[in-house]
Amino acid sequence: MFLEPIDFAQMYREHKASTDFKAKTSTDWDEKSRDMAQSTINSPYVNDFISRMNIAGDEVVLDIGCGPGALSIPLAKKVKEVIAIDFSTQMLSELEAYAAREGITNIRTFHLSWEDDWSILPPVDIAVASRSMEVSDAEHALIKMSSCARRECYLTYKVGGSFVDMEILNYIGKKIITKPDYWYLPILLYQNGYLPTIDYITTGRGSIRSANVEEFIESLIWSLGGMDEEQQIKASEYYERFIVGENRHPKPMQWAFIGWETTK
Repeated sequence: MFLEPIDFAQMYREHKASTDFKAKTSTDWDEKSRDMAQSTINSPYVNDFISRMNIAGDEVVLDIGCGPGALSIPLAKKVKEVIAIDFSTQMLSELEAYAAREGITNIRTFHLSWEDDWSILPPVDIAVASRSMEVSDAEHALIKMSSCARRECYLTYKVGGSFVDMEILNYIGKKIITKPDYWYLPILLYQNGYLPTIDYITTGRGSIRSANVEEFIESLIWSLGGMDEEQQIKASEYYERFIVGENRHPKPMQWAFIGWETTK
């Protein structure tokens, strides 16, 4: 494929280890669970994701990093059963409450992370990972995901190396090392014998909230893992100048939708 072999798996691992966008802990997501439940449930993104899946209705689907059930609940209405896993107990509690409100009884939840042993899970036909593959070793995660699904896998991964507009980062003077971009994943899948397809989903808004200046700064701090006082002052200035003054809100996010059959 290349004149000289390239170790993309190692390249990803090194890039992921060096990025300023560090993976959130289960405690971080516990604290974010209620907010996520309110913002992600019934979003157009969910319909965009499911519409790209090949489902007949008799499948068992594994939802990896299920969060508050934004994808699990709609899928449960279309397939035989959903196996939902997450490393945040509060996310699983939000999902179970959502399922109860919707009268959904064909979901089983497991408190598991990407790194845990999945041998306790039942066999599944399809595995999905919606915006949840923030892992230190992408190749290992892709192989693990592929090996547990009898038929197909689908995931979404951020397009671009930053969860924050580079325009905002440049304005506030925040220098970052970007995160690994999505193109690592189809290359790694191809190197492991799979033939992935790629599509793109654009969300109506990015991860940076901008209803008011306090929410804007709080969103930046969450995404970046912190800002110093001077950067917060510049962020407030950016908000007043561009978001209020020019009605220029943070750009929508793009997600690569990657699908592949697991039978080689």
